[in-house]
Amino acid sequence: MPHQYSQNGYLHLPQFFTESDLADIETLLRQFHAAWMMDNQEVYQRGAINSHSITSGEYLCREDILLVFEFITQAKLRSIIEPLFPHPPKLLNTQLFFDPCTSQQRNYWHRDVQYTGLGIAEQQAILDSQTILHCRIPLIAEHGIELVPGSHQAWDTDEEYAVRMQLEGKTSSDPLTTGRIIPLEKGDVLIFSANMIHRGLYGKNRFAFDIIYCDNSPDFLSFRDIGNLPTEEECVHLSWNSIF
Repeated sequence: MPHQYSQNGYLHLPQFFTESDLADIETLLRQFHAAWMMDNQEVYQRGAINSHSITSGEYLCREDILLVFEFITQAKLRSIIEPLFPHPPKLLNTQLFFDPCTSQQRNYWHRDVQYTGLGIAEQQAILDSQTILHCRIPLIAEHGIELVPGSHQAWDTDEEYAVRMQLEGKTSSDPLTTGRIIPLEKGDVLIFSANMIHRGLYGKNRFAFDIIYCDNSPDFLSFRDIGNLPTEEECVHLSWNSIF
């Protein structure tokens, strides 16, 4: 699997989880989402397609947050995530992805690194030196993710750059000849580089849990909110607590 990821920038693992594996975490995430939606209707109506910081304590009690941490640190996930990093990784954050308020809203090609404030030359340079992964766990069958295989290590072609950056009359929702669609079923896991060219595919009432793992590097950890991490006492009960 590490070789496949190294070559393509993603791993699709069909039916990695059973229905029972996901039952408790889905209940907690739907509880979080319902509370988040009540507080963020204006943000949602303006186009939000995700929320974050599920473990912050804003919408879940501490007992439930510990269950989320237990899910994130389970041996089954560790066995597929840790080998993809050159050194033991860290948890960066958690996110929930859902459909936009209006079906007319278009998705968009992007690399996560384009939102960090780095210049183009710096963005190109880090492709070979940084690892940051989304571990996407759909909780309902969805259209999935469209991505450009190999773009975690290769910079954009002229076509990709024009579309992603909306140049030459292109828009970031235009199709790419290099794109590959990965449909997802409940129980699947999709691991992909955050820095590769990708876009989410809206529709089918998508509801997906993303766990973001990153290098143990100040470049990433400066973006980490300590309020999203377990306490020292909680860490004792977590098997893969080195990610905190």
